[in-house]
Amino acid sequence: MITHALASLVNLAAECEPPQAPFEAPRFGVEFLTSLNHAIRTPLSGILGLSELMLESSIDPENREYLLSIRSCAAALNDLLSSTLDYASHLSGAVHLEEQDFPLVTAVEAGLRDAQQRANDNRTSFEATLVPGLERIVRADALRLRDVVSLITRVAIHSTSNGQVRFRATLVPWGARVGELKLEAWRETQDEAQAVQPPRPGMQESEELLSRSFRVETLEIALIHRLTSLLNGSIRISSEPNIPILLCATFPIALRDAGLREDRASGPAARPSILIADDNNISLRIMSSILSRAECDSVTVDSGAAAIEALAHRNFDLVLLDLLMPGMDGGITTARIRQLPNCGTIPILGITAGVNEELRESCRRNGMDAILDRPIDAAELVASVRFHLGRSSQIESSSRQLISANPGSSGLI
Repeated sequence: MITHALASLVNLAAECEPPQAPFEAPRFGVEFLTSLNHAIRTPLSGILGLSELMLESSIDPENREYLLSIRSCAAALNDLLSSTLDYASHLSGAVHLEEQDFPLVTAVEAGLRDAQQRANDNRTSFEATLVPGLERIVRADALRLRDVVSLITRVAIHSTSNGQVRFRATLVPWGARVGELKLEAWRETQDEAQAVQPPRPGMQESEELLSRSFRVETLEIALIHRLTSLLNGSIRISSEPNIPILLCATFPIALRDAGLREDRASGPAARPSILIADDNNISLRIMSSILSRAECDSVTVDSGAAAIEALAHRNFDLVLLDLLMPGMDGGITTARIRQLPNCGTIPILGITAGVNEELRESCRRNGMDAILDRPIDAAELVASVRFHLGRSSQIESSSRQLISANPGSSGLI
């Protein structure tokens, strides 16, 4: 029943796609997908987040196995729903690149988050190699890169049994400002007969197959092709026996100042104070617990208005802001925050489970520094917070030096 419903969503999005002008897709289809995306991913993110927190607590082995099974089922459902809704969003023209500065390794590690558990469920061993250099700060779409890593490992693991899947990520600088990200997945099977797989379709063929029959693997391959094209990259997918490389994707990527790599560790000396605004109590609890374990203090509020009120009476080092809250959304709230005294440079990170491009653009235009997409694992959240705390510290230090060097300056550049 779920598979049939998901297939119907893909067909609905396809009907919304215009022949040559994707930005003119009927608003009903785009808004429906956006609302459904948010409504499904928010509770799933809660299940996955609470499972992670419980697994870090002291529980007996039997209950740990039960909890791992719950988390595995939730992750599998999240994979299926995310792939289907993301693919439908591509068809309806609702997906656009959202570039920002970030440490490349955080996106790769986030994409590998559930790879080991997927391999265990498939009775396959998994090993990932992150070649030194991925800690470099880059400018790209972190969410799309994370999705490509996740999809590549999923296809490789699901295509291999009784063997081992290996993954390797490499950043090759072409110069001071441009490089190439290379993602490879290959298999080492114990039985060569198990390495023989049906031919893997290209983009057009995979989408034609989807229109006739819904299969998860075909959907994932079609989505890999779509994402690779969106990122101006190339993908090679092999199904030949005795050829170990199963998938190889390459992407051009903009490199930022190498000196920024140290920013993540150069934040405030005291425990950072984080303001979290979200109308979902479970999300507040999860993010507050994660940040507490990362030695950050947090204050939680349930609306944009409450966030503005808190910032007007207390100084914070960073703000985590849900994009879809009743009353003021993330874009309006960000604009109001930027108007407050001493909030012109405070890092504001958005949190969302939706794909509403208009809202995202409004947030960016009004001064939001970055947008994180649910589900977000603990390591990804902490890495992003530390990175932006470090950048804020550097900006404030530079501003003080500028004012000191120009006593008559108002501080405005």
